[in-house]
Parts: sequence; structure tokens; C-alpha cells
Amino acid sequence: MKYRYFCAAIAVFFLFIAPSVSLNAADKTPAASGSKWREYFGLEKTEKREKISDSESETVGSILDLVDVPTSDVLEYGQFRLNFLLYSKGGVQNHIAFGVFRRLNIGTTWDIDQLLGSEEVKTVPPSLMVKFRVYDGGNILPSLAIGYDGQGRFFNRTLNDYFEHERGLYAVLSKELYFSDFLMHAGANISRFRDGNAFGFFGFSYKIENKVAIFTEYDNIHKGPENRWNAGVRFLPTPSLAVDFAFRRIASKYDKERVLRINWVAAF
Repeated sequence: MKYRYFCAAIAVFFLFIAPSVSLNAADKTPAASGSKWREYFGLEKTEKREKISDSESETVGSILDLVDVPTSDVLEYGQFRLNFLLYSKGGVQNHIAFGVFRRLNIGTTWDIDQLLGSEEVKTVPPSLMVKFRVYDGGNILPSLAIGYDGQGRFFNRTLNDYFEHERGLYAVLSKELYFSDFLMHAGANISRFRDGNAFGFFGFSYKIENKVAIFTEYDNIHKGPENRWNAGVRFLPTPSLAVDFAFRRIASKYDKERVLRINWVAAF
């Protein structure tokens, strides 16, 4: 089935290609190999941890995601990110993620329907989020991250399922194009393993002097009517705070949606 080839490709890259690219292949000694792996995951004890690469996140202004589409960027080791997404009919999604290792983020999302307004508040069980930055990219090759996101949108209690399915298992590539801070992000995901259907997504982001970022994306690419075009703008009033205003399902047969997201990043 399609998802088997997708998972196999990720496994091959992670097990065989990424270590040979990211680590120093010329150093073959066991001690040096272990040291390189510790460095890869940020486990080496140093006075000051060096960044993974020049594009590693330093503030909340880092493009960890667009509207819905993820990027290959991750939180720094020792950072956490808290955001609140306010969406249709008073719904709020609460998301928190931690940089538990140099390349690994783990978090959870809790969806609350009708939190704002006069209707009865309804909750959905929390979902898991994991993101691992496999490769940092270079002059030619893009950076790569793999992850899992179990959060869907618009839970239907009659069907006991989401109207917009979770992203599920995904892989995403990010690469700077033409000029500084203009990036393209593209990848694929499988939301439901039992269906075996793979979806594609891509987007562009441009950050202006660490004060404003604009982005657009085309998501859920599989069947024409279900594809989603989203766009938004991110304001960065302080190094730790960002506010997103975005439009979802532009030019779609479904109702358009305006969303507001508040992002806060700090260290623990």
C-alpha cells in the first residue's frame, strides 16, 4: 500500500542517509562516533550550546509552521512553545511543545469546542505531537524533518470523527530560495493508515526584519474539492510573542474561516 512505501522511505533516510550526512564520516573510531551522536542530539556538555545551523530558531519569529502546514524548523533544546488558536464558533485549540533534545520536539494539543460564546463547552481528548529534525540542509539540499500530529479540526460527535482529519505521519522539506528569509516548504503526510492515502502540501514564507512574516500554503492535496489554500500574516511585537491572523479554505466550496493564533516561546 502507499503508506508502506512512504514509511519505508523515511526509515531508510533516518537510518542510513541522515547519519552519514550529518556526522563526520571520516572519523570511524567508536569513541568519536559516540561523541558525534551526542553532539547530533545536543547531549554534549559545553559552556554554551551551539546552534544546529544558521537557520535554527532563536526567537518566536522562527517559522515552525505556517497556517496549518509544518516546516522543518524545531524549537531549541530547552525551549517551550505555547499557543492558542481561536477558530470558528468560539473554538480554541491549546498547544504546548517542548524542545526536549537538540532536534526533538514533543507536545500535545487540547481542542475545546465553543469555549467562547454562550453554547455548552465541549472538549475533545488531547492529541500527541512529535517532530524530529533529521537533517539541517546545505547549499543545495533542503533541511528535513519528520513528525506526527494527531490533531484534527472540527470534531463531529455524531460520527465520532474530525471533519478535517489530523495530519498524522509526515515528512517536510524546507529550503531558502533566491534571497534571505524567503523559504519554500513541501512535504507529504498520511493521516489514516487504514486508508493508505497519502496527501501532499507546500507553502512559502517570508520574514521581514523579524517584525512581520507573511505566508501562504496549499494543503491536503489529494482530491481537488478537498484541497485547502490558506494564507496569513504573523506580527512579532516582542522576541517571545507572535500573533497570527490567517484565512483558511480560500476559494473553497466550504465556508471560509478566519483564525487568530497567539504564540509564546520561552525557556525552561
